[in-house]
Amino acid sequence: MAYVSLDSDQIKKAHKKHKYNKTQVEQLEKCMDPKTGPLFFMKTFMKIQHPVKGSIPLVPFPYQERLIASYNDHRFSIAMLPRQTGKTTCASGFLIWYAMFRPDSQILIAAHKYAGASDIMSRVRYAYEMLPSWIKAGVTQYNRNSIEFDNGSKISATTTTENTGRGMSLTLVYCDEFAFVQPPEKAKEFWTSLSPTLSTGGKCMITSTPNSDEDQFALIWKQANKCINAQGEETELGVNGFKSFRSYWHEQPGRDDKWAEEIKAQLGDDRFAREIGCEFLIADETLINPNTLIMLE
Repeated sequence: MAYVSLDSDQIKKAHKKHKYNKTQVEQLEKCMDPKTGPLFFMKTFMKIQHPVKGSIPLVPFPYQERLIASYNDHRFSIAMLPRQTGKTTCASGFLIWYAMFRPDSQILIAAHKYAGASDIMSRVRYAYEMLPSWIKAGVTQYNRNSIEFDNGSKISATTTTENTGRGMSLTLVYCDEFAFVQPPEKAKEFWTSLSPTLSTGGKCMITSTPNSDEDQFALIWKQANKCINAQGEETELGVNGFKSFRSYWHEQPGRDDKWAEEIKAQLGDDRFAREIGCEFLIADETLINPNTLIMLE
């Protein structure tokens, strides 16, 4: 996607006045609703770039609606989804909503590679640029990897390193493809440096396709699924305070058994199990094939 500068007509100037009609006021009020605002905003105004169809309105699938609700309803959320199921698109829409309708929010996007961080930021910029002018927040700075709004909010994107986020006052952190941060020790150090920042009230969203069964993503995921308290009662959140979310490949329209067999023939059993089936692969070599161990478990 071509980069749009701050001088473009697609960027609303900071503190620009607008006279709203009755319908616009009603829609703004719906967007501001802390419970239903994100989904209404994305379904009503957000556009995405389809690889074949070009610019189209976002029409989230049911599992994507549940994912957006998970982002919004919980302070800490971790989501495990197959490849190419729209997790980054949903996150981009949620982040732009959060920045525009939650003033003074400091939002950090952390991706495992620079290309990934840039891609997420380009989706955020595109979602903003395609909005109707009247609903846009004014912009004070508009760069490739950061946007600053006149309501005090800022979105910035960077790669995941041992020191990413250290010393920053963050409102929301989004970690994309967290299981693929390499080497694995870097992800552990990143989480160690980030946790104190979140302890002051920050919000964290983690999404990834699974990788090893011993990396930091796997550890957070397993703790998020231990939903039993000391009294043996079931809890909504895991022992680490995270809400886990999972979707399956067959939830996306057009993906049936025939599709799965074609993809499995291209990827092989192990990669299909990991990237489409969302199964954690055993980190160490074993006498028995990892997929067999998964089935036995």
